[in-house]
Amino acid sequence: MPDTDSPHPTPPAVVIAGDIGATSSRIQVARAEGERGLLAEADGPGANLRSSGPQALDHLAQTVRRALADAAARLEVPPRIAAVALGVSGAGPSHAAQVRDLITGRLAELGIDPASVQVGDDLRTAFLSGGVGDDGILLLSGTGAVTVLFRGREGVARRDGMGWLLGDIGSAVWLGRRTLQAVAADLDQRGRRTVLTERVGEMLDLDLRAGRTPPSPTGDVRQDLIRALDELAPASSPAALGRFAPLPGTVPEDPAAREILDTATRHFTDTVRALDPQLTLPVVLAGSVLASPGPIHDEVVIGLEADGREHRTAASGLPGALLLAREAAAAAGTSGTEQR
Repeated sequence: MPDTDSPHPTPPAVVIAGDIGATSSRIQVARAEGERGLLAEADGPGANLRSSGPQALDHLAQTVRRALADAAARLEVPPRIAAVALGVSGAGPSHAAQVRDLITGRLAELGIDPASVQVGDDLRTAFLSGGVGDDGILLLSGTGAVTVLFRGREGVARRDGMGWLLGDIGSAVWLGRRTLQAVAADLDQRGRRTVLTERVGEMLDLDLRAGRTPPSPTGDVRQDLIRALDELAPASSPAALGRFAPLPGTVPEDPAAREILDTATRHFTDTVRALDPQLTLPVVLAGSVLASPGPIHDEVVIGLEADGREHRTAASGLPGALLLAREAAAAAGTSGTEQR
């Protein structure tokens, strides 16, 4: 409770942490010193300024505004914003300055001092969320995939993260794409028969094996698949392919599915070893593919443990963002701006 007996009560200092992805965002407001934990949380649409559409900044501002309003209601007084730390998808080195300027400018309209705002990519916050210290490896596979070697919290080497067209091996998009390629090869009789064909057909409400139940819309199951994917995942939206990513894990005994799973697992294990051949650094697993139970997660963990590595799983980048925000608030003596 605030000190309401004082004629001018001091607003409580809070920090704002954000995990800002391409498809969804989550904002937390917490006390700057952390003794009493979380005050408010709000979810919103993605805010990757390159892929989330022209409303990305508006969506981010709205999500922050809702979280602050909930925190103010709980505190019964507008809080004083001591620091903000946001891990933002698409805010890597090539776009960092532009993304920071756009975001801080938009948040300034909410009364947040741009000087109090840290904007960085979501890789650092994901790594710090693992709680393994300042040195280690982030192995992330979600919509995209990247492996980063951190020293002193700074990424000093990386593999992949090159996008679905050039890389992102083992990502959800890659898994979905490889699944569909296996199905296409099956239907075209240039590849092995695979149960994945039936699984994809079930998802698309098509009889891809015989074209009978339901009847083939085109008279050719190959064309049925092409037409369905044109509608579901146009060339401008490769992320939609990720919805097929879980399918190989549902039939790991199928040879085509097994090959997809083994390729991804081997790539992840080899990449970690390439970045740390001495096998001494801890690994943080992050992203929907590696932070969720399933054959790829489980087999990667087996490989890490066989190498004697410590490993942690980070379900979200929020703990890392909150750590950075509280450290910034402490360094600034929890000075900040009052919410408007």
